[in-house]
Amino acid sequence: MDAIATAPLMAADAFAAALADPRHTWPCRDWALLDVREHGAFERGHIPGATSLPRRRLEFRMEELVPARSTPVVLYDDGGDDRRAWLAADDLRAFGYARVSVLDGGLDGWRALGGVPATGVNVPCKAFGERVLAEDGVRHLDAAALDARRAAGARIAVWDVRTAEEFVDAHIPAAHSAPGFELALRLADLEADCDTVVVNCAGRTRSIIGTATLALLGARAVFALENGTMGWRLAGRALAHGETPTAPPSPASCAHAAARAEALARDVGVSLLPPAGLAALLAHPSAGARILDVRTEEAFAAGHIVGAAFTPGGQAVQRADDFIAVPGADMVFVDDGDARALLAAYWYRRMGFPRVHVLAGGMPAWRASGHGEEKGRPRPAPLGLAAARAATAFIDAATLAGRLEGAPRDRPVVVDVGSSRDVMAGRLPGALWLPRGSLEALAPGLPQGRAVVLASAEPAQSILAARTLARLGFAQVQVLDGGVPAWRAAGLPVADGLPDGAAADDVVEPPYRRGLAGMRAYLDWEIALHGPAGAPEPQA
Repeated sequence: MDAIATAPLMAADAFAAALADPRHTWPCRDWALLDVREHGAFERGHIPGATSLPRRRLEFRMEELVPARSTPVVLYDDGGDDRRAWLAADDLRAFGYARVSVLDGGLDGWRALGGVPATGVNVPCKAFGERVLAEDGVRHLDAAALDARRAAGARIAVWDVRTAEEFVDAHIPAAHSAPGFELALRLADLEADCDTVVVNCAGRTRSIIGTATLALLGARAVFALENGTMGWRLAGRALAHGETPTAPPSPASCAHAAARAEALARDVGVSLLPPAGLAALLAHPSAGARILDVRTEEAFAAGHIVGAAFTPGGQAVQRADDFIAVPGADMVFVDDGDARALLAAYWYRRMGFPRVHVLAGGMPAWRASGHGEEKGRPRPAPLGLAAARAATAFIDAATLAGRLEGAPRDRPVVVDVGSSRDVMAGRLPGALWLPRGSLEALAPGLPQGRAVVLASAEPAQSILAARTLARLGFAQVQVLDGGVPAWRAAGLPVADGLPDGAAADDVVEPPYRRGLAGMRAYLDWEIALHGPAGAPEPQA
């Protein structure tokens, strides 16, 4: 990788050769492969192991995904006339990333050399889940079998390992919520209260990992609900909604899980890092270490290590490629000194990540050692935002409303550069939609000689877009101060829906929002990730 990491253009054949080397594949490589196209294009086909980072989100997520600016970074787009990767590379170099390359020919050029794109999202993680299903012999049952056992009077507890928000939106009737590895903390309590534990998610991966985790911790009878809430709906059953009261796990149950989890983690090579060791690692930002906090959102907000990412356990495994762009870097999992970080680290080692650690003693040990922390869920300022803001001219909602009532030739052109989801939820009447990730390609179509006002739901996007338009030679550019929220707050009208003729490619809806046919197609795709023999038959 060293021979090509400093070149602005990476030849497609050299890139293909690098991917053929196990050292440069997911999840071992020590460099980042970033797809700067929109999420929809990424889902339809991408280079295996790439992380999706649409150009419009570059300034917002780059520092989190690639904290060390000496890290080699390879960017790609569709190739041909697509210039997004080149433009993103220019921005990254301006932000101090010195080893940025663009894949020559983009996705199309790599495919022309025989590259086979992956389809879908979080593919390596979901393929891993299917592999665990087969290798660990994870037991599972379907909706009919669960109903039959319940009707027969079996003492069954159904636990949902999705996020709390997903659970409230819709869940299996009589299920309880325990996101990620929160369920592991309850194992000893559960086995005292029921004969069988059934674990579910929306589809497959999180329930497979959750069920396998309980089995590894010694659960007597634990099953994954086949295909989760989607399978439940495909079987013609209704979901429940809202919260379900749940008692916290007992200290004895937490201690039981922690002892077993530590043995598992040590067996696969997870290292326990004392607070002083983590502090030393953080003192060298060039190492690019990632701190992954797998506690609840409430605990994270109450206090966490500065720079830590909130990655609840189940999400950390299912969406590893979303959180980790440089898999060969050091990863340190953090909890409150219980089983959750150990279990997340165990699964990362089984996925193949080479440098996985757990903060020994968790946050209590970190605090006891006198190290600092921060509260809430602070988000770093987008790269380049301060400079862009300083150069931006703003206009308030009332003044803009007045100008839009003027003579047609004097009215500014209003442009929304936000996401399609934000634009559909509300844009200024008559606003054009020019997604910021493609602004350079779309801006030449704006009416010549007219002033431009940028107005988006996320004001930072408008400010960064103003910088781009200024570089393109637009002399009269202003940003609506406070964006669309300020316009609404002033009692001014908004339009909903995309402008006529606009097509969205920046949002990938979850499969459970795509109708029954979409659910079935998604589940068939996921099952096929490990081949036709990958999944054992359901057990009644």
